[in-house]
Amino acid sequence: MSRRLRPAPYHIGLRTVKTGLAVLIALLLDSLRPSAMPIFAAIGAIEVMSRTLSDAKSAAATQLAGTACGAAAGCLLMLLMPHYRYLAIGIGLVLLIPLCQPLRIGFAVPLTCIVFVSVCLNDPSAGSPLSYGVSRFLDTAIGLAVGFAVNAIIKPYNNYPLIQRLFREYLQAYPAALQELLCRGHYPDIQPFGERYRRLLGEVAIFADQPLPSRRRRAHEAAYLRGCCQLAEKMYMSIAALAGMDTLGVPDAAMSARLRAMGVEVADAMPTPGQDEESRVLCYHLKNLLDAHDYLQSLLALPKEP
Repeated sequence: MSRRLRPAPYHIGLRTVKTGLAVLIALLLDSLRPSAMPIFAAIGAIEVMSRTLSDAKSAAATQLAGTACGAAAGCLLMLLMPHYRYLAIGIGLVLLIPLCQPLRIGFAVPLTCIVFVSVCLNDPSAGSPLSYGVSRFLDTAIGLAVGFAVNAIIKPYNNYPLIQRLFREYLQAYPAALQELLCRGHYPDIQPFGERYRRLLGEVAIFADQPLPSRRRRAHEAAYLRGCCQLAEKMYMSIAALAGMDTLGVPDAAMSARLRAMGVEVADAMPTPGQDEESRVLCYHLKNLLDAHDYLQSLLALPKEP
């Protein structure tokens, strides 16, 4: 018997509110300009409302370039084929769309094509294609500028708390894995550790790429987070090495004490560790993992709020 899926709860997020506000301001500002077409300002404000400011900056540059390209292409086709507008639009789109990729404006293809078609369909009695294309470029630029400003001023995206939480979850996953490995002899699945580590790298890269509020201070914080990622990588490599051992040795007394302090319930009366190769390799990788774990834990306890 199939279970009925419950609809997702209705939710209005902050970015949704910022998008509505940016569109409202862009429409009001653009409507004050003569020969304006505010729909292009609204499109620009929506397009630039990305999750991060670095994405918004890239989107603004791409959309501006796409708008200029579409307007220029429309003006050129109307100069060459002024009496065959529909044919010019069909030929122009076939030529224009593949051109967007080499120009690195692939993400702006929809807006590029909209501006191109709009310029081609413009009534000549209302003005030349050039003046119309320039006007549409200004409409879009106003929307992009307003959208970026709203995105930057009203609580810009900050994933630092998320990174801190991911680091702590990463640390908390290791005691259970070591418990399974050393006390029950079950080799852990290291894939989740690799996925968590790669997500940390991605979030740190996003954090470092944000232009606001202070590029210098953010670079300092990003260097600190990259150092934490290096420790996380050392832990991941160590657990992978332990999971790759054919035969596990026995941890010595020092390692056993550190494991208990970490929360791994190692038996008090473990077999006496020998001097065999497996035990030495086990203790080597355990020491690397526990050293990185303790150091990372101490770093995350520091007050490092951006």
